[in-house]
Amino acid sequence: MKLVIVKYNAGNIQSVLYALERIGMEAMVTDDQALIRKADKVIFPGVGEASTAMQYLRERKLDQLIKSLEQPVLGICL
Repeated sequence: MKLVIVKYNAGNIQSVLYALERIGMEAMVTDDQALIRKADKVIFPGVGEASTAMQYLRERKLDQLIKSLEQPVLGICL
């Protein structure tokens, strides 16, 4: 199973990676649209301050990509 964590220079990515490691799962951290589209499952980690995160997502058109994904997406809110 390909598991991807969306990179957007914010959020609790390290905490999510650690939690996944503890249950024996591996994930790739990326903001590459092609890799995100190919993933079986996607994790979008939470963030405490949204404006900077949204700017990063919009600049890379990841905001639109996330809306269009058909595979399971786990969004984690802080």
